[in-house]
Amino acid sequence: MAVPDWYSVADVVGDHERQEMSVTAGDQAATALDEAAIGRWRDRIRQTTFANYHFEMGIALLMGGDAQAAYGALQRAVEIQPDLAILYPLLAWTEERLGQAEAARQRQADLQARAPALWLDGCANLSARLLKDGKAEGVAWARRFVELAPATDIRVSALAGLAAHVEGRIPDALAAWAHALTVASDVPAGSADDLASALADISNTLFAQWRDDQMRRTELALAAARVAGRLVPTRSDLRFQIIRCLVRLVRPQEVVPEIEGYVALVGAGAADDKNLLLQWGMRDLAAGDLAAAEEHFSRCAQVDTGWALPESHRALVALRRGDAAQAAAHAQAGCTREPRNYFANLCRGLVEFEAGALAEAVASLKQASAQAPNQPLAKLLLAMVQDGAGQGAEAVAAYREADAEGGALMHRQLALYPPAYQDRVAKLAQKAG
Repeated sequence: MAVPDWYSVADVVGDHERQEMSVTAGDQAATALDEAAIGRWRDRIRQTTFANYHFEMGIALLMGGDAQAAYGALQRAVEIQPDLAILYPLLAWTEERLGQAEAARQRQADLQARAPALWLDGCANLSARLLKDGKAEGVAWARRFVELAPATDIRVSALAGLAAHVEGRIPDALAAWAHALTVASDVPAGSADDLASALADISNTLFAQWRDDQMRRTELALAAARVAGRLVPTRSDLRFQIIRCLVRLVRPQEVVPEIEGYVALVGAGAADDKNLLLQWGMRDLAAGDLAAAEEHFSRCAQVDTGWALPESHRALVALRRGDAAQAAAHAQAGCTREPRNYFANLCRGLVEFEAGALAEAVASLKQASAQAPNQPLAKLLLAMVQDGAGQGAEAVAAYREADAEGGALMHRQLALYPPAYQDRVAKLAQKAG
């Protein structure tokens, strides 16, 4: 496409008018180029034989309000992959949007007569996709699935939990997912993949959110991951998600069988899995098994020689053993590996605190808290150190802020630290009222 000659206007046009015409012409040219690029992209999409391209275009167009274009994309996807279950309820939904309710009903009736499992799988997958994205329409499709599926289908409770989560009914979500774990998972292989992925995404999102009742969010994340793991038991990432949720919730006895299951899935690769080794060591710390914790953190530090966390956790192990020299060495190693890592600076501050270097300890804990403002435990430990340094007013203020943000889970996580810290924090809580 040729760019227009912006300055081929008569000399009688003034500079201001010429500038306005140039901008307008430029905008028009850019728009035309964009439309041309979009057109070429659509042509390539239409020609591809990968059904998911057409499916993704179809659902995007439908959610964007262009039902007619969506219908064409979805029809093309069906031509390429007629066993892609999610396409059929999507086509029926598109027909409903186009005002073709009778055609939508007929499509559902025909498919239910010909391949009832395909329609059922499609409804479950579409509902999961929409609910994962927080779309209210997913609730309606979950209801359609529930109306048709037997109560013994684990997906009934799994989707009920997803729908409750989207609607903000947290107790109902927890109850539904708890019930799902009591139902035998006999869903055919592949039929639950989309639902498991949706639950995994929800679990990861919940786990990443630190504020607003972290314990409840982590419990929800754990419940979603457990149901997803029942749906697709071969996914090691789901097993690992369960592990880290349990570690965060400080439930060490429940972690062991999950680690065993993860190792069975991963095989020999588990020996050098730094993320597993770190979680395993944290589990050992919570259980009071300091020898095992040191072993796992040491192996983790060898696997990734640039990661601060295993060395910083080794400092905690040494502190709990009363080995000040080793604690200082590991804390320094953590800070050397990652000088800006909040946990490395936190552990250095705790080592300084135990050594009586109170001013340095307060400075290190302030740095750690500033680096990770979403970590209430860092604020709690700062408050404890400030209290020990004689900064009573600052300690009470920091404690109140941490307690409001971290709640019961934060106090439970003190189990990883020297036992004396719990007594110190309890006394500080009394001062804070």
